[in-house]
Amino acid sequence: MYKLLMFVAVISAFLCYRNMGKRKMASEYQQETSPSPLTPKQIQLIRESWAKVLPIKDTAAELFYAHLFELDPDSKALFRGKLDYQGDKLMTTLTVVVNNLDNLDTIIPILQAMGKRHLIYKVQAEQFETVGVAFLWVLEQGLGDDFTDEVQAAWRIAYGLIASVMLEAYEVS
Repeated sequence: MYKLLMFVAVISAFLCYRNMGKRKMASEYQQETSPSPLTPKQIQLIRESWAKVLPIKDTAAELFYAHLFELDPDSKALFRGKLDYQGDKLMTTLTVVVNNLDNLDTIIPILQAMGKRHLIYKVQAEQFETVGVAFLWVLEQGLGDDFTDEVQAAWRIAYGLIASVMLEAYEVS
């Protein structure tokens, strides 16, 4: 699991460096994912890998938040209540997204609503990058050798799509 977290940290740092501004970040993700964000093969890889994470979803959520707080200690103040409840919401939302990657019209309104809520929660746009790094790290830790370059690339595009939709709604609010 530690290897996954380290990988996510490295990817996050790279993404933060590459995407200095929130508008720049959203537009770069949109360029990466346009016109067709994910191929059927990538969707299949995401679903297969997510199916391997679901049995350890509680542990994955714990690792995610622990690593997120390591990368961005200030983000801990954004969370109220029990993290196990927040982790369950995170995993449930990701499952909905994964299950609907081939029907984006159904999840875009959900992601937009989440983006607007994150503005209310006082999440900073740059923190979306750190979340991406922490999430990819958890996938690497949880999947081990199954977190191939191809799986990583698919998840990176998927997270880019999620973040860009949320950020667009966040910026409009």
